[in-house]
Amino acid sequence: MKNLIRIIGLFVFVTIYLTTMSACVNSKNKQPNIIVIFVDDIGYNDLSCYGAKDPAIQTPNIDRMAEEGVRFTDWQSASSVCAPSRASLLTGRYPNRSGLPTVPNANAPFGDEYQQNIGLQQSELTIPEILKPLGYSTAMYGKSHLGWDSKFYPLRHGFDEYYGSLGNFPIGGTNPVYEGDEVVEDSVRFEDIHHKLTERTIGFMKKSHDKDKPFFIYLAHYLAHGPWQPNKQFATEAEWEIYQNQPIKGHLRDGGDEIYPALVRELDWHVGEVLKAIKDLGIDENTLVFFISDNGPWLPAGSAWPLRGSKYNTFEGGHRVPSIARWPGVIPPGQVSDAVCSTMDIFPTIVHLSGSKLPNDRKIDGVDITQVLKGKRSKTEHDILYYYNGLTLEALREGNWKLHLPRIPESKVFWTRTSHIKDGSGLGGFQKLDKPLLFDLGDEIGEQTDLADKYPEVVQRLLSHAQKARKELGDWNINGKDQKRLLNYTGNINNPTRVIGVNPHLKE
Repeated sequence: MKNLIRIIGLFVFVTIYLTTMSACVNSKNKQPNIIVIFVDDIGYNDLSCYGAKDPAIQTPNIDRMAEEGVRFTDWQSASSVCAPSRASLLTGRYPNRSGLPTVPNANAPFGDEYQQNIGLQQSELTIPEILKPLGYSTAMYGKSHLGWDSKFYPLRHGFDEYYGSLGNFPIGGTNPVYEGDEVVEDSVRFEDIHHKLTERTIGFMKKSHDKDKPFFIYLAHYLAHGPWQPNKQFATEAEWEIYQNQPIKGHLRDGGDEIYPALVRELDWHVGEVLKAIKDLGIDENTLVFFISDNGPWLPAGSAWPLRGSKYNTFEGGHRVPSIARWPGVIPPGQVSDAVCSTMDIFPTIVHLSGSKLPNDRKIDGVDITQVLKGKRSKTEHDILYYYNGLTLEALREGNWKLHLPRIPESKVFWTRTSHIKDGSGLGGFQKLDKPLLFDLGDEIGEQTDLADKYPEVVQRLLSHAQKARKELGDWNINGKDQKRLLNYTGNINNPTRVIGVNPHLKE
């Protein structure tokens, strides 16, 4: 009898041990859940963990995310405006290559033909389209900005679900909100949409978890883009009073910069709710979360200090953005990485981590940064990064060297036609630049000291790289060999009245 009891006990122990080990192996081998929180117009100095100078900006949840993962100090967006940066995130390709180098914008001076043909084309391969064959559930919530025509809607790009408004919200007005392809709410206000996005995100996580399916969620926040209308829940009394008495001037609000911290605090709260839900579901160690800004701040709200420039231009203030990644047990906590990374890197990194393969029928410009996430310096960092503004190649970077290229007003895309700061740091950057400017970002990231005369050999080397880029990706007056054109639009998206080939620095 004693022997029988020992045998039964041993059998039970072995069974429990094997079951536990099997569960551990399955957990380690399980495809990760992935969430990309893509926020709007958050500048380099707009979070506490990035040293925000404005004391009203408090971001404890985002700060904790950085403490539990890796915070990047040299993360580069592929564009300084919304739509192209989103296309590059989803495809891993430069905007000129992916066919969305500019923005769907009712204010663009190009007419209905432009609006019908500008968008992310279905011939592009996106992250959800890579993941769906592997069994992933995929959802997008928030700002699409991939095109106004139905052929560009999120469900055309591999998402199982979409809920949100296609573009930005008007000041004092409302937007229609879509469920899939259909409008389900005719008029939703900016300050009311964000809770809905968070609820949808958490609901989708729970639903996928219940079905034991890995998920990919692209949470594209409208915060903290204009119209800078705060939710009263997150505003101080002083901020709320400023907001209530703001005069509207065109598409801007006076005092938008004064109430901006309330929008950042609200964003932080929503990020905290998503992270809390991940922990409550018990999927913390199998969920990778990225937090990335699409581009620099839309001045006068927000700050890119100590960088020069902002949204709409190719200085660091327009392209160098906050970026954080968190994955407990995989990404070591408390990292601060100065690796040069790009939003285009999200695509190949997710491909690698999910067990998929990169396509062999197209060029992917991003690189796999898995080793960077894990705290190991990657050997596949970008040799060259190109800074396009619309169709125009305005700058490029090699290591710490950054070269701003000559330009003329005729080469400027429509959103860069004005600059409210005389030195060219404003919204449009330089309207005219007669010679190249060279900066050493390793010495100063503020791009103030021109070293072009001191290092002419560096200038010439980078100019030769620029010529290669023009031949491949195009420029304002050159069609590139691998530049995707806008569907059936035959006009010029930089300047409908431009004169071709008048800038000697841009000729082939």
